Amino acid sequence: MALILPPVKKIEVILDRQVLLAYDSSGSAVTFDCVSGDSVHPTPKGKWEVLHKHRYYTSRKYKVRMDYAMFFTTTGEAIHESMAVGLLSYMKFFGIDSIGSHGCVRLASSDAEILFKATHLKTPVEVI
Repeated sequence: MALILPPVKKIEVILDRQVLLAYDSSGSAVTFDCVSGDSVHPTPKGKWEVLHKHRYYTSRKYKVRMDYAMFFTTTGEAIHESMAVGLLSYMKFFGIDSIGSHGCVRLASSDAEILFKATHLKTPVEVI
């Protein structure tokens, strides 16, 4: 059975751990492995919010699918699904920085779907 999250009140992306934390109103968090930007295209640090969401999305620039996309910057970075998360997340955690996204935060497909359904527009996103 798939995990169902209560409404997400805040998202934190912890770059040095390659994890995304989704907090509910009680302060409890669910942790997801993620893959952030590579050394040439880093994920921007800062405080953002979910600006727009798209269940189905294809990057115009890179011509790649980014389903369950939640854009959090005005420069195009999003939290979205990707087929390449598990092993890459651990590789980045252990210091292989040449792999990663073009600045987005990638989640495994099932995790991206769960987070997308529980997250509303204007949800705070902090990348640290």
